[in-house]
Amino acid sequence: MNTFCCQGFQNLISNAGKRGLAAIVVRRPLARLDFLLQGRGVAYEDEASLGPNHPLPVRLTISANLGLQYCPFCGYRLQKLIEKSPEPFEALAKEHQKLRAEGLPSG
Repeated sequence: MNTFCCQGFQNLISNAGKRGLAAIVVRRPLARLDFLLQGRGVAYEDEASLGPNHPLPVRLTISANLGLQYCPFCGYRLQKLIEKSPEPFEALAKEHQKLRAEGLPSG
């Protein structure tokens, strides 16, 4: 059984933490899993190189998140993916937790 609705969504998930667009899995209150569309101006692994020792001449958005209920490629309702096969998405939520901005509310 395929975990994802289509190749496009699988590609979005595989881009998690990289510069550009990705989909990440997040845990919400009451143990609900959801998806966020995340745009990153800086790859997660490169964030540590930013800071007071490396000032930038401009303001930079490191990442921005938007709730995602339907696959942007095929239109599939994403909660159905979780309902069909929750285990892989549980694991992704744990892996993707580090990709959320500090202080971002979980609800």
